[in-house]
Amino acid sequence: MSQTTQQLGADHIAAVREFFRLLSIKDVTGWGTLWHSDAVITVPYPPDGFASAIRGKNDIVSSFHDMFANFETFDAQITGIYAAFDSDAVCVEYRNVATLIGGTEYTNDNIAVFRFKGGLISEYHDYFDPRRFQVVVDALPEA
Repeated sequence: MSQTTQQLGADHIAAVREFFRLLSIKDVTGWGTLWHSDAVITVPYPPDGFASAIRGKNDIVSSFHDMFANFETFDAQITGIYAAFDSDAVCVEYRNVATLIGGTEYTNDNIAVFRFKGGLISEYHDYFDPRRFQVVVDALPEA
């Protein structure tokens, strides 16, 4: 018996809430279990030195392990969450409040669109002010 659209929407919202909960406690390994193996993160307006896309669960998790090693604290505060009717999409408004190692503060207001495949995140489009995110990119170790 297949799930109803309403139940799928509730499941997707629960996955999105868990996504942000795990990031806020910096549990990137646990967060990685939410991703489909062929997932893609798309950043339409990346800052200098940051890719416009990260492809594949392994690269996504590895990239976030590297990035989150630079945060002393990280809190993603959901301010709005909307499941699209009759779709696998969830749109989220959220605010990041973080401190980088060394004390630099980072805040940003984001809008993200999540898509799902088999109950796992398959696409994540993140829209934010790249000028504000530049402080995070500048703190990443040189490749």
